[in-house]
Amino acid sequence: MTSGSHPDTVFGISCNKQIAASDLLEKDADVSRSTVQKAVVVLASKPLFGLIRDRLCVVTNALFNQRDFRDTHILIDFATTLEGSIKTQLTESGLYMGTSLRELIHKFRQRTLVLLKLLMLQRKIMFFGHPVERLCTYQYSLVSLIPNLLLALEDTASPNLDRRSKDTSKPTELRTSDRNSLMRYLGLPLNVFGKDAFFQPYLPLQQVDMLKTQSWLCGTTNTIVTQQRDSLPDVLINIETNTFEFKDPKIERLVTLTPADRKWMDDIVRDVNDGWNESDPSRPLTMEFKGSDDYLRAKFEDYVCSALASVKYADYLLKSGKTDLSAVGSTGDENCVENFGEAWMAAFRQTNAYMVWNQQTDPLLFDICEPRHPCESKPTVISDIGLRLAEGLHELKVAETVAPAREAISNAISAGSTGLFRAFE
Repeated sequence: MTSGSHPDTVFGISCNKQIAASDLLEKDADVSRSTVQKAVVVLASKPLFGLIRDRLCVVTNALFNQRDFRDTHILIDFATTLEGSIKTQLTESGLYMGTSLRELIHKFRQRTLVLLKLLMLQRKIMFFGHPVERLCTYQYSLVSLIPNLLLALEDTASPNLDRRSKDTSKPTELRTSDRNSLMRYLGLPLNVFGKDAFFQPYLPLQQVDMLKTQSWLCGTTNTIVTQQRDSLPDVLINIETNTFEFKDPKIERLVTLTPADRKWMDDIVRDVNDGWNESDPSRPLTMEFKGSDDYLRAKFEDYVCSALASVKYADYLLKSGKTDLSAVGSTGDENCVENFGEAWMAAFRQTNAYMVWNQQTDPLLFDICEPRHPCESKPTVISDIGLRLAEGLHELKVAETVAPAREAISNAISAGSTGLFRAFE
Protein backbone atom coordinates (compact mmCIF):
# COMPACT_ATOMS: atom_id res chain seq x y z
CA MET A 1 0.00 0.00 0.00
CA THR A 2 1.31 3.46 -0.88
CA SER A 3 1.70 6.12 1.81
CA GLY A 4 0.14 9.56 1.86
CA SER A 5 -3.31 11.06 2.40
CA HIS A 6 -4.82 8.95 -0.40
CA PRO A 7 -3.22 5.49 -0.14
CA ASP A 8 -3.61 3.00 -2.97
CA THR A 9 -3.21 -0.74 -3.29
CA VAL A 10 -0.09 -1.77 -5.19
CA PHE A 11 0.50 -5.25 -6.60
CA GLY A 12 3.98 -6.74 -6.84
CA ILE A 13 5.46 -9.63 -8.78
CA SER A 14 9.07 -10.72 -8.42
CA CYS A 15 11.50 -13.12 -10.07
CA ASN A 16 14.28 -14.49 -7.83
CA LYS A 17 17.55 -16.01 -8.94
CA GLN A 18 20.91 -17.02 -7.45
CA ILE A 19 24.46 -16.96 -8.80
CA ALA A 20 27.76 -18.13 -7.33
CA ALA A 21 29.78 -15.17 -6.11
CA SER A 22 32.86 -16.58 -7.87
CA ASP A 23 31.03 -16.29 -11.25
CA LEU A 24 30.58 -12.52 -10.96
CA LEU A 25 32.80 -10.38 -13.17
CA GLU A 26 32.47 -7.47 -10.76
CA LYS A 27 31.70 -7.75 -7.05
CA ASP A 28 30.20 -5.11 -4.81
CA ALA A 29 31.68 -4.57 -1.36
CA ASP A 30 28.61 -6.08 0.30
CA VAL A 31 29.13 -9.51 -1.33
CA SER A 32 30.30 -11.60 1.61
CA ARG A 33 28.77 -15.03 0.91
CA SER A 34 29.46 -17.77 -1.61
CA THR A 35 26.18 -17.09 -3.45
CA VAL A 36 24.34 -13.93 -4.37
CA GLN A 37 20.54 -13.87 -4.55
CA LYS A 38 18.59 -11.01 -6.07
CA ALA A 39 15.03 -10.34 -7.13
CA VAL A 40 13.69 -8.14 -9.89
CA VAL A 41 10.35 -6.68 -8.80
CA VAL A 42 7.57 -5.01 -10.78
CA LEU A 43 4.96 -2.90 -8.98
CA ALA A 44 1.64 -2.28 -10.68
CA SER A 45 -1.72 -0.69 -9.91
CA LYS A 46 -3.54 -3.80 -11.23
CA PRO A 47 -2.81 -7.54 -10.74
CA LEU A 48 -1.31 -8.02 -14.22
CA PHE A 49 0.79 -11.04 -13.30
CA GLY A 50 0.02 -13.11 -16.38
CA LEU A 51 1.02 -10.25 -18.69
CA ILE A 52 4.24 -9.49 -16.81
CA ARG A 53 5.51 -12.87 -15.57
CA ASP A 54 7.19 -14.23 -18.74
CA ARG A 55 8.82 -10.90 -19.62
CA LEU A 56 10.10 -10.52 -16.09
CA CYS A 57 11.72 -13.96 -16.17
CA VAL A 58 13.50 -13.14 -19.46
CA VAL A 59 14.83 -9.85 -18.09
CA THR A 60 15.97 -11.46 -14.82
CA ASN A 61 17.86 -14.18 -16.68
CA ALA A 62 19.48 -11.58 -18.92
CA LEU A 63 20.54 -9.53 -15.90
CA PHE A 64 22.20 -12.54 -14.25
CA ASN A 65 23.86 -13.61 -17.50
CA GLN A 66 25.73 -10.29 -17.50
CA ARG A 67 27.38 -11.37 -14.23
CA ASP A 68 27.65 -7.70 -13.28
CA PHE A 69 24.84 -6.22 -11.20
CA ARG A 70 26.23 -2.71 -11.48
CA ASP A 71 25.22 -2.66 -15.13
CA THR A 72 21.49 -1.91 -14.90
CA HIS A 73 20.73 -0.76 -18.45
CA ILE A 74 18.59 -3.89 -19.00
CA LEU A 75 16.38 -2.95 -16.05
CA ILE A 76 16.09 0.64 -17.23
CA ASP A 77 15.04 -0.43 -20.73
CA PHE A 78 12.56 -2.93 -19.27
CA ALA A 79 10.95 -0.30 -17.04
CA THR A 80 10.76 2.15 -19.95
CA THR A 81 9.06 -0.22 -22.39
CA LEU A 82 6.91 -2.40 -20.10
CA GLU A 83 4.02 -0.03 -19.49
CA GLY A 84 3.61 0.83 -23.15
CA SER A 85 3.73 -2.81 -24.21
CA ILE A 86 0.91 -3.92 -21.90
CA LYS A 87 -1.29 -0.81 -22.01
CA THR A 88 -3.36 -2.21 -24.87
CA GLN A 89 -3.92 -5.43 -22.88
CA LEU A 90 -5.37 -3.81 -19.75
CA THR A 91 -8.65 -5.66 -20.14
CA GLU A 92 -10.63 -8.12 -18.05
CA SER A 93 -9.24 -11.03 -20.09
CA GLY A 94 -5.73 -9.62 -19.58
CA LEU A 95 -6.18 -9.83 -15.81
CA TYR A 96 -7.40 -13.41 -16.06
CA MET A 97 -4.10 -14.44 -17.67
CA GLY A 98 -2.65 -14.75 -14.18
CA THR A 99 -5.31 -17.22 -13.02
CA SER A 100 -6.22 -20.85 -13.74
CA LEU A 101 -9.70 -22.02 -12.83
CA ARG A 102 -9.00 -25.43 -14.33
CA GLU A 103 -6.12 -26.01 -11.92
CA LEU A 104 -8.14 -24.66 -8.98
CA ILE A 105 -11.03 -27.04 -9.67
CA HIS A 106 -8.76 -29.99 -10.50
CA LYS A 107 -7.03 -29.43 -7.15
CA PHE A 108 -10.00 -28.79 -4.84
CA ARG A 109 -12.83 -30.39 -6.82
CA GLN A 110 -16.21 -29.79 -5.10
CA ARG A 111 -14.53 -27.85 -2.29
CA THR A 112 -13.92 -25.05 -4.81
CA LEU A 113 -17.53 -24.03 -4.19
CA VAL A 114 -16.95 -24.23 -0.43
CA LEU A 115 -14.14 -21.70 -0.88
CA LEU A 116 -16.38 -19.39 -2.90
CA LYS A 117 -19.11 -19.54 -0.27
CA LEU A 118 -16.56 -18.75 2.45
CA LEU A 119 -15.27 -15.79 0.44
CA MET A 120 -18.79 -14.41 0.00
CA LEU A 121 -19.29 -14.73 3.76
CA GLN A 122 -16.09 -12.72 4.30
CA ARG A 123 -14.59 -15.38 6.54
CA LYS A 124 -10.91 -15.60 7.50
CA ILE A 125 -9.34 -17.79 4.81
CA MET A 126 -5.67 -18.76 4.82
CA PHE A 127 -3.78 -20.77 2.19
CA PHE A 128 -0.56 -22.45 3.31
CA GLY A 129 2.24 -24.24 1.46
CA HIS A 130 4.79 -24.20 -1.33
CA PRO A 131 5.51 -23.17 -4.02
CA VAL A 132 4.68 -19.49 -3.56
CA GLU A 133 3.61 -18.96 -7.17
CA ARG A 134 0.99 -21.69 -6.94
CA LEU A 135 -0.08 -20.45 -3.50
CA CYS A 136 -0.84 -17.03 -4.97
CA THR A 137 -2.36 -18.35 -8.19
CA TYR A 138 -4.95 -20.39 -6.29
CA GLN A 139 -6.04 -17.29 -4.38
CA TYR A 140 -6.29 -15.03 -7.43
CA SER A 141 -8.21 -17.77 -9.22
CA LEU A 142 -10.62 -17.96 -6.27
CA VAL A 143 -11.10 -14.17 -6.28
CA SER A 144 -11.84 -14.28 -10.01
CA LEU A 145 -14.89 -16.52 -9.36
CA ILE A 146 -16.78 -13.42 -8.17
CA PRO A 147 -17.59 -11.56 -11.41
CA ASN A 148 -15.43 -8.46 -12.06
CA LEU A 149 -13.75 -8.60 -8.65
CA LEU A 150 -10.24 -8.73 -10.14
CA LEU A 151 -11.00 -5.33 -11.67
CA ALA A 152 -11.89 -3.82 -8.28
CA LEU A 153 -9.11 -4.67 -5.81
CA GLU A 154 -8.17 -1.09 -4.96
CA ASP A 155 -9.18 -1.50 -1.29
CA THR A 156 -7.50 -4.85 -0.67
CA ALA A 157 -4.14 -3.77 0.80
CA SER A 158 -5.47 -2.67 4.19
CA PRO A 159 -8.58 -3.16 6.36
CA ASN A 160 -8.68 0.63 6.67
CA LEU A 161 -9.43 1.13 2.96
CA ASP A 162 -13.11 1.27 2.01
CA ARG A 163 -13.51 3.66 -0.90
CA ARG A 164 -15.64 1.43 -3.10
CA SER A 165 -18.62 1.46 -0.72
CA LYS A 166 -18.57 5.27 -0.74
CA ASP A 167 -17.90 5.77 -4.46
CA THR A 168 -20.46 3.27 -5.78
CA SER A 169 -24.14 4.17 -6.05
CA LYS A 170 -27.30 2.38 -7.18
CA PRO A 171 -27.43 2.19 -11.01
CA THR A 172 -30.08 4.39 -12.64
CA GLU A 173 -30.13 2.51 -15.95
CA LEU A 174 -29.68 -0.99 -17.31
CA ARG A 175 -28.55 -2.13 -20.74
CA THR A 176 -29.12 -5.88 -20.81
CA SER A 177 -27.01 -6.19 -23.96
CA ASP A 178 -24.02 -4.73 -22.10
CA ARG A 179 -22.49 -7.24 -19.67
CA ASN A 180 -20.77 -4.56 -17.56
CA SER A 181 -24.05 -2.65 -17.22
CA LEU A 182 -25.77 -5.86 -16.15
CA MET A 183 -23.07 -6.64 -13.60
CA ARG A 184 -23.37 -3.15 -12.10
CA TYR A 185 -27.15 -3.53 -11.89
CA LEU A 186 -26.69 -6.83 -10.05
CA GLY A 187 -24.33 -5.13 -7.58
CA LEU A 188 -21.20 -6.89 -8.80
CA PRO A 189 -18.45 -7.18 -7.92
CA LEU A 190 -19.30 -7.76 -4.27
CA ASN A 191 -17.31 -5.57 -1.90
CA VAL A 192 -15.78 -8.51 0.01
CA PHE A 193 -12.49 -6.66 0.63
CA GLY A 194 -13.95 -3.42 1.92
CA LYS A 195 -14.35 -2.31 5.52
CA ASP A 196 -12.29 -4.33 8.04
CA ALA A 197 -11.11 -6.75 5.34
CA PHE A 198 -7.96 -7.28 3.27
CA PHE A 199 -6.37 -9.57 0.68
CA GLN A 200 -2.68 -10.50 0.87
CA PRO A 201 -1.79 -13.47 -1.37
CA TYR A 202 1.57 -13.69 0.41
CA LEU A 203 1.62 -12.42 4.01
CA PRO A 204 5.12 -12.07 5.51
CA LEU A 205 5.73 -12.56 9.21
CA GLN A 206 6.32 -8.82 9.63
CA GLN A 207 2.64 -8.13 8.80
CA VAL A 208 1.11 -10.78 11.02
CA ASP A 209 -0.70 -8.16 13.13
CA MET A 210 -3.01 -7.54 10.17
CA LEU A 211 -4.65 -10.87 10.95
CA LYS A 212 -6.38 -9.31 13.96
CA THR A 213 -8.94 -7.71 11.68
CA GLN A 214 -12.43 -9.05 10.92
CA SER A 215 -12.06 -10.63 7.47
CA TRP A 216 -9.24 -11.67 5.16
CA LEU A 217 -7.93 -13.89 2.42
CA CYS A 218 -4.21 -14.50 2.61
CA GLY A 219 -1.44 -16.98 1.94
CA THR A 220 1.74 -17.93 3.76
CA THR A 221 4.60 -20.44 3.72
CA ASN A 222 5.44 -19.84 7.39
CA THR A 223 3.82 -22.10 10.01
CA ILE A 224 4.23 -19.35 12.61
CA VAL A 225 1.71 -17.23 10.71
CA THR A 226 -0.82 -20.08 10.79
CA GLN A 227 -0.53 -20.47 14.58
CA GLN A 228 -1.35 -16.98 15.87
CA ARG A 229 -3.66 -17.76 18.80
CA ASP A 230 -5.45 -14.42 18.75
CA SER A 231 -6.07 -14.50 14.99
CA LEU A 232 -6.56 -18.07 13.80
CA PRO A 233 -8.13 -18.52 10.35
CA ASP A 234 -11.68 -19.79 10.05
CA VAL A 235 -10.30 -22.27 7.55
CA LEU A 236 -6.70 -23.23 6.78
CA ILE A 237 -6.12 -24.73 3.32
CA ASN A 238 -2.90 -26.72 3.04
CA ILE A 239 -2.10 -26.86 -0.68
CA GLU A 240 0.61 -29.50 -0.13
CA THR A 241 -1.66 -32.03 1.61
CA ASN A 242 -4.88 -30.73 0.00
CA THR A 243 -6.65 -30.51 3.37
CA PHE A 244 -9.13 -28.03 4.85
CA GLU A 245 -8.91 -27.36 8.60
CA PHE A 246 -11.90 -25.49 10.07
CA LYS A 247 -11.50 -23.69 13.37
CA ASP A 248 -15.19 -24.03 14.23
CA PRO A 249 -17.53 -26.86 13.09
CA LYS A 250 -20.36 -24.29 12.93
CA ILE A 251 -18.56 -22.42 10.15
CA GLU A 252 -17.98 -25.68 8.29
CA ARG A 253 -21.71 -26.44 8.49
CA LEU A 254 -22.57 -22.97 7.13
CA VAL A 255 -20.74 -23.71 3.87
CA THR A 256 -21.61 -27.40 3.57
CA LEU A 257 -22.76 -27.99 0.01
CA THR A 258 -26.42 -28.70 -0.60
CA PRO A 259 -27.49 -31.63 -2.80
CA ALA A 260 -28.01 -29.15 -5.68
CA ASP A 261 -24.54 -27.70 -5.06
CA ARG A 262 -22.95 -31.14 -5.13
CA LYS A 263 -24.72 -32.16 -8.34
CA TRP A 264 -23.74 -28.88 -10.02
CA MET A 265 -20.11 -29.14 -8.92
CA ASP A 266 -19.91 -32.81 -9.92
CA ASP A 267 -20.76 -31.84 -13.49
CA ILE A 268 -18.14 -29.09 -13.47
CA VAL A 269 -15.42 -31.31 -12.01
CA ARG A 270 -16.20 -33.88 -14.71
CA ASP A 271 -15.96 -31.20 -17.41
CA VAL A 272 -12.47 -30.30 -16.15
CA ASN A 273 -11.16 -33.82 -15.60
CA ASP A 274 -12.50 -35.30 -18.84
CA GLY A 275 -10.19 -33.03 -20.81
CA TRP A 276 -7.36 -32.79 -18.29
CA ASN A 277 -3.93 -32.44 -19.84
CA GLU A 278 -1.11 -32.87 -17.33
CA SER A 279 1.43 -31.30 -19.68
CA ASP A 280 -0.80 -28.23 -20.22
CA PRO A 281 -3.35 -27.88 -17.39
CA SER A 282 -4.60 -24.54 -18.70
CA ARG A 283 -6.31 -26.05 -21.79
CA PRO A 284 -8.61 -29.04 -22.33
CA LEU A 285 -7.19 -31.87 -24.44
CA THR A 286 -9.93 -31.33 -27.01
CA MET A 287 -9.27 -27.53 -27.11
CA GLU A 288 -13.04 -27.04 -26.86
CA PHE A 289 -14.86 -24.27 -25.00
CA LYS A 290 -16.43 -26.77 -22.61
CA GLY A 291 -14.10 -27.24 -19.66
CA SER A 292 -12.02 -24.15 -20.48
CA ASP A 293 -11.39 -21.29 -18.06
CA ASP A 294 -13.89 -19.06 -19.91
CA TYR A 295 -16.51 -21.81 -19.68
CA LEU A 296 -15.88 -22.27 -15.96
CA ARG A 297 -15.95 -18.55 -15.29
CA ALA A 298 -19.33 -18.29 -17.03
CA LYS A 299 -20.64 -21.17 -14.92
CA PHE A 300 -19.61 -19.54 -11.64
CA GLU A 301 -20.90 -16.17 -12.79
CA ASP A 302 -24.28 -17.81 -13.31
CA TYR A 303 -24.07 -19.35 -9.83
CA VAL A 304 -23.20 -16.07 -8.07
CA CYS A 305 -25.83 -14.05 -9.94
CA SER A 306 -28.51 -16.67 -9.28
CA ALA A 307 -27.58 -16.82 -5.60
CA LEU A 308 -27.85 -13.04 -5.24
CA ALA A 309 -31.20 -13.01 -7.06
CA SER A 310 -32.40 -15.71 -4.66
CA VAL A 311 -31.39 -13.56 -1.70
CA LYS A 312 -33.50 -10.69 -3.06
CA TYR A 313 -36.32 -13.14 -3.74
CA ALA A 314 -36.27 -14.38 -0.15
CA ASP A 315 -36.06 -10.81 1.20
CA TYR A 316 -39.05 -9.75 -0.90
CA LEU A 317 -41.20 -12.66 0.24
CA LEU A 318 -40.28 -12.00 3.86
CA LYS A 319 -41.15 -8.29 3.71
CA SER A 320 -44.29 -8.62 1.59
CA GLY A 321 -45.71 -11.69 3.26
CA LYS A 322 -46.19 -13.34 -0.14
CA THR A 323 -45.53 -17.00 -0.78
CA ASP A 324 -44.68 -16.82 -4.49
CA LEU A 325 -43.54 -14.36 -7.15
CA SER A 326 -46.60 -14.40 -9.39
CA ALA A 327 -47.70 -11.05 -7.96
CA VAL A 328 -44.65 -9.30 -9.44
CA GLY A 329 -44.66 -11.20 -12.71
CA SER A 330 -41.51 -13.18 -12.02
CA THR A 331 -40.83 -16.89 -12.15
CA GLY A 332 -38.32 -18.82 -10.17
CA ASP A 333 -37.59 -21.96 -8.25
CA GLU A 334 -39.59 -22.13 -5.04
CA ASN A 335 -36.77 -24.22 -3.55
CA CYS A 336 -33.95 -21.85 -4.53
CA VAL A 337 -33.24 -20.74 -0.95
CA GLU A 338 -32.99 -24.34 0.21
CA ASN A 339 -30.86 -25.26 -2.81
CA PHE A 340 -28.28 -22.56 -2.05
CA GLY A 341 -28.45 -23.24 1.70
CA GLU A 342 -30.69 -21.40 4.14
CA ALA A 343 -27.99 -21.14 6.81
CA TRP A 344 -25.43 -19.85 4.30
CA MET A 345 -27.89 -17.28 2.98
CA ALA A 346 -28.72 -16.10 6.52
CA ALA A 347 -24.99 -15.75 7.29
CA PHE A 348 -24.46 -13.77 4.08
CA ARG A 349 -27.04 -11.22 5.26
CA GLN A 350 -24.85 -10.52 8.30
CA THR A 351 -21.80 -9.46 6.26
CA ASN A 352 -20.60 -5.97 5.37
CA ALA A 353 -20.56 -7.08 1.75
CA TYR A 354 -24.29 -7.80 1.89
CA MET A 355 -25.11 -4.46 3.51
CA VAL A 356 -23.25 -2.52 0.81
CA TRP A 357 -24.71 -4.71 -1.96
CA ASN A 358 -28.27 -4.48 -0.63
CA GLN A 359 -28.14 -0.69 -0.50
CA GLN A 360 -26.91 -0.46 -4.08
CA THR A 361 -29.29 -2.89 -5.78
CA ASP A 362 -32.96 -2.95 -6.73
CA PRO A 363 -35.29 -4.91 -4.41
CA LEU A 364 -36.83 -6.54 -7.51
CA LEU A 365 -33.45 -7.56 -8.95
CA PHE A 366 -34.88 -11.06 -9.45
CA ASP A 367 -36.96 -9.66 -12.33
CA ILE A 368 -33.72 -9.47 -14.34
CA CYS A 369 -31.88 -12.50 -13.02
CA GLU A 370 -33.98 -15.55 -12.24
CA PRO A 371 -33.85 -16.83 -8.65
CA ARG A 372 -33.00 -20.40 -9.53
CA HIS A 373 -30.11 -22.70 -8.66
CA PRO A 374 -28.06 -23.39 -11.83
CA CYS A 375 -28.20 -27.16 -11.24
CA GLU A 376 -30.11 -28.31 -14.33
CA SER A 377 -31.75 -31.36 -12.80
CA LYS A 378 -32.89 -31.90 -9.23
CA PRO A 379 -30.70 -34.54 -7.56
CA THR A 380 -32.44 -37.52 -6.01
CA VAL A 381 -31.64 -38.73 -2.51
CA ILE A 382 -29.90 -41.79 -3.94
CA SER A 383 -27.79 -39.85 -6.45
CA ASP A 384 -26.75 -37.40 -3.73
CA ILE A 385 -25.61 -40.26 -1.50
CA GLY A 386 -23.56 -41.54 -4.41
CA LEU A 387 -21.94 -38.14 -4.99
CA ARG A 388 -21.04 -37.80 -1.32
CA LEU A 389 -19.57 -41.30 -1.21
CA ALA A 390 -17.55 -40.77 -4.39
CA GLU A 391 -16.19 -37.42 -3.20
CA GLY A 392 -15.40 -38.85 0.23
CA LEU A 393 -13.44 -41.68 -1.36
CA HIS A 394 -11.46 -39.20 -3.42
CA GLU A 395 -10.62 -37.03 -0.41
CA LEU A 396 -9.42 -40.09 1.51
CA LYS A 397 -7.15 -40.93 -1.44
CA VAL A 398 -8.31 -44.52 -1.58
CA ALA A 399 -9.76 -44.38 -5.08
CA GLU A 400 -7.27 -46.85 -6.51
CA THR A 401 -7.68 -49.47 -3.80
CA VAL A 402 -11.48 -49.38 -3.86
CA ALA A 403 -11.97 -48.94 -7.60
CA PRO A 404 -14.25 -52.01 -7.92
CA ALA A 405 -16.54 -50.79 -5.12
CA ARG A 406 -16.57 -47.30 -6.57
CA GLU A 407 -17.57 -48.66 -9.98
CA ALA A 408 -20.32 -50.72 -8.35
CA ILE A 409 -21.65 -47.63 -6.60
CA SER A 410 -21.67 -45.68 -9.86
CA ASN A 411 -23.52 -48.45 -11.68
CA ALA A 412 -25.97 -48.81 -8.82
CA ILE A 413 -26.82 -45.12 -8.85
CA SER A 414 -27.78 -45.40 -12.51
CA ALA A 415 -29.95 -48.43 -11.82
CA GLY A 416 -31.78 -46.89 -8.85
CA SER A 417 -32.08 -47.45 -5.15
CA THR A 418 -32.54 -51.23 -5.43
CA GLY A 419 -29.25 -51.56 -7.24
CA LEU A 420 -27.51 -49.35 -4.72
CA PHE A 421 -28.21 -51.66 -1.83
CA ARG A 422 -27.37 -54.68 -3.98
CA ALA A 423 -23.91 -53.18 -4.60
CA PHE A 424 -23.04 -53.71 -0.93
CA GLU A 425 -24.20 -57.30 -0.72
